[in-house]
Amino acid sequence: MPSPTIRRRVARLTVADIRSLATLLVVAACLAGAFLSGAPAALDRTLSDARFLLGPRPASGGIVLVDIDARSLAEIGVWPWPRRLHADLLSAAATAGAARVAFDVDFSSRTRPEDDAAFAAALGSAGPETFLAAFVQHDPASGAVLASMPIPPLLAASWPVSINVPVADDGRVRRFPSSIDVDGEAIASMPAVLAGRETMDGDVGIDFGIDAASIPRVSFVDVLHGRIAPEQLRSRTLVVGATAIELHDLFPVPRAGIVSGSTVIALAAETLMQDRALASWRPSSGLPALLFVLGAWFALRHGLRRTLLAAAITALAIEAVAAWFYVERAVMAETAGLQLALAAVALWSLVREFDLRQFRLWVSRVETRNTARLLERVIDDGFDAIVIVDAQGRIMRINEVAQRLLDLPPGRRPDTVADLPPALVAVVETAMAAADEAAGPRHPARRMLELAGTGEARVLEYTVSPFWLEDRRRGRREANRLRYVSLLLHDVTDRERAQERLRFAAFHDSLTGLPNRRALEADLEGLAAERVPVALLAFDLDRFKGVNDALGHATGDAVLVETARRAAALLPAEATVFRIGGDEFLVLSRTADPRLVRALAERLVEAIGQDFDVNGHRISIGTSVGIAVEAEGCRDPSVLRRRADVALYQAKRTSAGPVVEFDRSMDEARLERLALERDLAAAIDAGAFELAYQPQIDLQSGRWTGAEALLRWRHPERGFVSPAEFVPVAEETGLIHRLGAFVLEVACRDAARWPAAIKIAVNVSPLQFLTGDIVGAVRSALASSGLDPKRLELEITESAFVGENHRLAGIFSDLLALGVTFALDDFGTGYSSLGYLHRFPIAKIKIDRSFVTDIPGNRHSMAVLRSVVVLADGLSIRTIAEGIETGQQAEILGELGCGEGQGYLYAKPLDIGQACALFAGGAKDGERGGRTERRARLAVV
Repeated sequence: MPSPTIRRRVARLTVADIRSLATLLVVAACLAGAFLSGAPAALDRTLSDARFLLGPRPASGGIVLVDIDARSLAEIGVWPWPRRLHADLLSAAATAGAARVAFDVDFSSRTRPEDDAAFAAALGSAGPETFLAAFVQHDPASGAVLASMPIPPLLAASWPVSINVPVADDGRVRRFPSSIDVDGEAIASMPAVLAGRETMDGDVGIDFGIDAASIPRVSFVDVLHGRIAPEQLRSRTLVVGATAIELHDLFPVPRAGIVSGSTVIALAAETLMQDRALASWRPSSGLPALLFVLGAWFALRHGLRRTLLAAAITALAIEAVAAWFYVERAVMAETAGLQLALAAVALWSLVREFDLRQFRLWVSRVETRNTARLLERVIDDGFDAIVIVDAQGRIMRINEVAQRLLDLPPGRRPDTVADLPPALVAVVETAMAAADEAAGPRHPARRMLELAGTGEARVLEYTVSPFWLEDRRRGRREANRLRYVSLLLHDVTDRERAQERLRFAAFHDSLTGLPNRRALEADLEGLAAERVPVALLAFDLDRFKGVNDALGHATGDAVLVETARRAAALLPAEATVFRIGGDEFLVLSRTADPRLVRALAERLVEAIGQDFDVNGHRISIGTSVGIAVEAEGCRDPSVLRRRADVALYQAKRTSAGPVVEFDRSMDEARLERLALERDLAAAIDAGAFELAYQPQIDLQSGRWTGAEALLRWRHPERGFVSPAEFVPVAEETGLIHRLGAFVLEVACRDAARWPAAIKIAVNVSPLQFLTGDIVGAVRSALASSGLDPKRLELEITESAFVGENHRLAGIFSDLLALGVTFALDDFGTGYSSLGYLHRFPIAKIKIDRSFVTDIPGNRHSMAVLRSVVVLADGLSIRTIAEGIETGQQAEILGELGCGEGQGYLYAKPLDIGQACALFAGGAKDGERGGRTERRARLAVV
C-alpha cells in the first residue's frame, strides 16, 4: 500500500496536470477564436506589407507619369480644363516621340462641342496610340452598377481601358483587376494593356516593392508648353492623371503611403512588365494546428526559456522563408496562422510557469525594484538638492547636489539636521512640528531664503513636505507610522540677480541711469494715492539735434550723461529727475510751492546753460523749462504731465523766457488748436474750401497776364479763417498734401476756362516738395483739367531751399519735364540767398508787398527794388510786384523796369465767374503801363 507521502505527491501531480491541461484548452480555444474572428487576415496584410521593404526594385523607366499637379492647376486654371488642352498635350507628346498616351481622366460627359471636336481630332490623327479611361461604379439610389465610358466621338478615335481600383478591408489598395465587364463586354484594364497582357484573367497582385519614387514623372503644364527635353518622352508610355490634392484622386497603398490613382496604375503596369504579379500561398488549416500540438509537446518536455527560444527561432525561420519566396519567386506566403500557433505555444508556456498569484507577486517585486531604482536616479541625477530627515532629526538621504549647494564637506554625508545651515534647521524643525497626519497631504508651498556662506550670498528656493511611512518591523498598528520631512532646494541666485537687473532696466534709462518714463508713472500714481502735493518740471536741450548731426551720436550721448549728472547734483532731496526719451527730461518735485519750484527751474536753466567740454569739443547748449504745479484739485498724473509739456512748448516758442508756468490760457489755446486741426480735416473731407483769383497785369502793355490762386475757408462758426492761421496747421499735421493737391486741381480746371494767354500761379508749400508727391499732384491736375502745362506757374518760397536735400533737384527736373514754370515768392524777406537763383530753374521773382508799400518815400525800399530788378534782368528772370495799391507805385515800378504787378489798384481777389468775365474783356486799346490814370481805370470795383 503506498505511503501517505507518495499519495500526496500523486495528488499534487494530478492537480498540476489538470491545471496544465485546462490552460492548454483555454489557449487552444483562444487560438480558434482568433482564426474565426479574421485576425490571421489582418496579420497577413501586416506581414506582407512589411516584406515590401525587402530589396526595393526600381521602375523600368518605360512609363512616364504626366501629373495634373498643383502647379498645372495654378498656371492653367480651375479643373476641369477645356478638352482642347488634352488635344494640345497629345500634339506635344507626338512631337516629342512618345509611343503611347493613356489618360486616367473621366471623359464620360460632354463639354463645349468645339473642345470635344478638337480632342477627338487629335485622338484620330496619326501619332501615339491613345487609351481613355472607363470604369464602373455603384449607384446608391438604384443599387445598380453603372458604367462610365468615354463619349462616342472620343471612343471612336481611341481604345477604352478600365481604371477601377479595388480597396481592401483596411482601406489600402493591393490588387488591380485585369478587366471589367461592361454590358457583357470585357474591357481590359489600363495596366494590362500597357504591359501587353490584355488576355490575362483575374486580379493582379501589385508588387509594392517597386519604388514608386523611381517612376519618371513630369508636370502636365511642362509637357504642354514644350519645357521637357524630347528624349525624356521619346518611345515612352505616358500616363496622364491627377496628383493635385484638391482633385481627390488619392489612394493609400503599402510602403509608399498615399499616392495618386495614376501612380497605382503605373505600379500595376510595372508589376506586369517585370513579371512580378504576386501570387498567394496559404498553408492548409491543419498545419497551424499541427504546429501548435508539436509546440505544446516541446513545452512539456523542456522549460520556459527553451520553449520561448525555440518559438522565436521558428517564427523567424518561417518569415525568412516567406521573405525568400517573395523576393525570388514573387509569391506572398500567408504565414499568420503559423505565427499565431507559435504565439499560442509561448503564451501557454508562460501560463504554466506562472499562476495568477505568482504572477502578481512577480510583477509587484519588479515594480518595487524599478520604483526604487527610479527614485534613486531621480534623487542622485536631478538638478535639485534633496534632503530627507526622519522624526529624530537624522538625515536619511542627501544627494550630491545638496552637499555642493550647502557647502558641506565632500565625501562625508552629514548625520543629523544640525549639520545643515541654521536657516534650514529652523525650516525643517518648523515643518516637523506642524506636521499633522490627520490633516492629510498638503500642497507644498515654494518659499525663498538667502544663505550667507563663505562666498557670495546665495538665494535658494525651497519646498518642505512632511510624509509618513509604515513601520514594517512593528506590524500595521496606526501608532507605529514613521514621520519624515522632504526638503527640496534649488539655487535661484542667478535668476533673482537677473530679475533684479531686468527690474532696474525696466524702470531706468540705460544711458544715463536715471529713472525712466515707467518709473515716473509709478511714482506719480503712488504720490497721488498718498495725496502728496507735487510739481512737474519738463525740460529738453536746445540745439541738441545740431550736436548729434555735427559731432556724432557718441558726443550727443556724452552731453546727455553730463546733463543728467548736473540735474541730479542740484536737485534737493525731495526732487527726482527722470529721462523720458531723447533729450527730454522731467523733474518730479514733492512740493507744490510755486516759489521753490520756480527757483529750482531757474537753477536747472543756469546749470545746463554752462558750456560742456565733451570729447575735446566745447559745446553750448541751453534749455527751457515748463512747470505744472498741482493746483485746483488736479491730481491726475497724466494731466500734470501734459500741462508740463504744454508749458515747455510755450517756453520754447514764445519770448516769455526760459521758464514758463502753466496756466489755463495755454490749455485753451491748445484746445483751440486741436479744434482747428479737427475742423480743418473735416473741411478737406467735405470740400469746404474755395479759390479766389487776383489778376496779374503787364505793367508796360496793360494786358492781363495771369492770376494768383488764393485759398479761402469760410468756417460755419468761425467765419472767414485766414490762410496764415490754417496753412501752418495743415503743414504741421500733414494735411497740406491733400490741401495742396485740391488747390492744384481746382486752379488748373478753372484756368482752362480763361484765354490761352492767361497763366495761373499756385502757391506750393515747401513740405509738398520735401515730403510729398508734388510731381504726381501736378501731373494729375494737368491731366484732369487739360490745361497747357506752360500756363501753370508754381510759386515757392525761399524756405523750400533751406536744408535742401538730394530729392529737390530731381523734383525740379521732373516738373520742368512736364512744362511748368517756377516763381520765387516773397523774395527779399527770407533767407535771400542768390545761390537759389543760380542752382534752381526760377523763371520769375515775386517782390514782396513790404517793399512796394513804402515807395517812393522809403529810400531803402527803393534801393532794394532797383537792385532786385537789375539782378533779375541780368539773369533773364521776369519780375512781378505784389501789393500795388496806388498809381504812383505802379508808375515807379514801371520806370524801374518791373515787368508785372498785382494788387488792389487793378483788382481785388475774384471768384471764378468774375475772373472769367474780366479776362474775356482783355485790356483796352492804347493803354500803357507808364501812365497812372489808365492803370486806375483797370481796377475792378
